[in-house]
Amino acid sequence: MPPLQKTGKEEIVNAAFDIVRREGKDSLNARALAGRLGISTQPIFSNFRNMEELKAEVVKKASVLYFAMLEDEEGKGHYPPLKARGMGYIRFAIEERHLFRLLFMDKRNDAAVFPTDDASREIQLISESLALEEDRAERMHALLWFFVHGIASLIVTESLKLSEEEISNAITDIYLGLKLRFSDHG
Repeated sequence: MPPLQKTGKEEIVNAAFDIVRREGKDSLNARALAGRLGISTQPIFSNFRNMEELKAEVVKKASVLYFAMLEDEEGKGHYPPLKARGMGYIRFAIEERHLFRLLFMDKRNDAAVFPTDDASREIQLISESLALEEDRAERMHALLWFFVHGIASLIVTESLKLSEEEISNAITDIYLGLKLRFSDHG
């Protein structure tokens, strides 16, 4: 009799991530995951207390990919750092539609904290580049994020198609307007 193959935590997380990435979070359940791995559901629940714990691991893995995409976009040097992060956010929405929905469009309970909730890098970039106090930089960031998130959400829901140049120009326009608003005039 051949030895039993043990399915580990990492393999389960990777398979769950793949399901969410390809089909969306609503397709992830113990039965579908077990089928993908060719196992019973027992190893899933031996490694995770419940599906919520597993889904939290998928969120972490999606967040790592998201932040890598932002860093990649910023590292290209094609745009100033803050704009690059906005463009990276929209690129993530375009290239990773289901993961974008998971991280940025799905309802969360009040206790859920996603790694992507931290905007300290963007706030720091605004504060430093415009010499704004942190509270004003936070407010400006929120308004920029509303705009960028709106574009990304419209793209994900297939309600809007824009070229990279059109997206870039729109972000520049909103940034310049907010820069004027938050400079010593406001």
